[in-house]
Amino acid sequence: MMFLDRRDGSHAASVQRHSKWWLFAIILLSIVVRGWSIGNGLPYLYHPDEPHYVQISQDIIRTGDFNPHFFNYPSLFFYLNALIYLPFVLVGNITGSLRSFADIPTPSVLVLGVGYTAMPATVLMGRILTLIISTGSVLLVYYIANRLTHNRAVSLLASLLMAVSPTNVINSRFITPDTLVTFFVLLSFCGSVNVYQRAKTTHYVLAGVAAGLATGSKYNGVLIITALLAAHFFGEGVRDGLRERRLYGALLAAGVAFLLTTPFAIFDFPKFISDVSSELQHYSSGHIGMDGNPIAWYTGYLWANEGIIALFAVVEVVRAIYMRLTPIILLVVFPAAYFAFINAFVVRNDRTLLPMMPFIFLLGASFLARLLDSRPYLQPAMRNSPIFAGVALALVAVAFSAVQMVNGTNNKIDSIKSREIAVAWTNQHLPKGSTIAIESYSPYIDQAYFKVGGFTRIIDYDPQWYLDRKYNYLVFSQLMFGRYYNERVKYALEVEQYDDFFRSFDLVQVFHDQENEIRIYSVRQATGAP
Repeated sequence: MMFLDRRDGSHAASVQRHSKWWLFAIILLSIVVRGWSIGNGLPYLYHPDEPHYVQISQDIIRTGDFNPHFFNYPSLFFYLNALIYLPFVLVGNITGSLRSFADIPTPSVLVLGVGYTAMPATVLMGRILTLIISTGSVLLVYYIANRLTHNRAVSLLASLLMAVSPTNVINSRFITPDTLVTFFVLLSFCGSVNVYQRAKTTHYVLAGVAAGLATGSKYNGVLIITALLAAHFFGEGVRDGLRERRLYGALLAAGVAFLLTTPFAIFDFPKFISDVSSELQHYSSGHIGMDGNPIAWYTGYLWANEGIIALFAVVEVVRAIYMRLTPIILLVVFPAAYFAFINAFVVRNDRTLLPMMPFIFLLGASFLARLLDSRPYLQPAMRNSPIFAGVALALVAVAFSAVQMVNGTNNKIDSIKSREIAVAWTNQHLPKGSTIAIESYSPYIDQAYFKVGGFTRIIDYDPQWYLDRKYNYLVFSQLMFGRYYNERVKYALEVEQYDDFFRSFDLVQVFHDQENEIRIYSVRQATGAP
């Protein structure tokens, strides 16, 4: 399918000639924006999940036990992160810094979002792996667009949008499985596109195996099978498609790939079922500050963070359905199924959107290409208008994403810096040996100088409880207490409990930034203790 007639102007031919250089520039940009601040915060670990995932991977390589004993997520993500310790320890042996895997220190976690690693390089390696995988997804977006549209301008625009997407960039700096499942979803879709266009056995195998690897990265990746099914039946028809053995072979390959990368789903079946059920229960029951009205939240998030390109994608979906544009409808199948699936749960967050984000950029770029493609049908005096409009809209979309990405990154950096300032202030101004209670997302208080108690929420106990146990200071984090104040009616009881603490004790110091506010209260001053 062709969106732009190359004979209609020299600009398209120019894009064709220089596309490799443009793609190289986009890949370089992707690496730079993801690498920017990738080590920020280290040796402190402020992501709520990252220390746990690091520990699982380290335990695998340290003990030789390939059972992760954790199945809330599949195992491929942990195995890949465990593998990177092999060259790390080899280099350590050569330099004398490490003797064995046992010398790799486990991250210390005081409470959710408050961690520390004695060897930052072990965490930085995992983040770099995430960066590489995410940049690979940018390349796959380019390939998919090129296969479907045969238009390098569309391919470059879609990959550029993926490169500077704030959601993708920010989540490409942490050790989580979301970028990995996105990569394999796109790889499977590459196979599905080829199934639709060429229907070779190797394409079925690629689509199936990659779908299995997507599922082995995160369970929601299994939905990419919908794209394979659509591509197959679009190409073969229903009757002939049901008789085609290669489809069933691809589905079998997906199952085998999943089991090979999460083998203890069989060998530790009771634990596997228990953890998967627990994760489903968690997403179904709620998570404070991250639940309720998923459709409104996801659509609002996409508009706020991806801007006009999300609107373009919706318009392109309507156009494709109305005009029965099968290649574009193929682009819609997975994100439509995926969006319906994630809206069936009350818990919602930005990283859950990652697997469908590339399809939004592909659809948005397709819309802009169609705008340019309207030139031959317009009056001569109007033929340049779509070009100017299309280029202007593309620039707006890219610029908006870039600005949002920079703002999001700066806010994250500021949040980290404010906690680091709070740590330095605490070390300098609070008496050594003080007993300090901290809640989730607080600064990391050094246990070498203070007695520290970590609590998910300070309000899990009443003020008298802390008095009785002779706590000297309480540290509150807005990333925790702010969740309740943002929904005062829903969480009226919790707001009143926090207010009770804020009234009962004396505020000593406040540190704040765009994302967080740290409050330190003195128990001793409020009780009149000397």
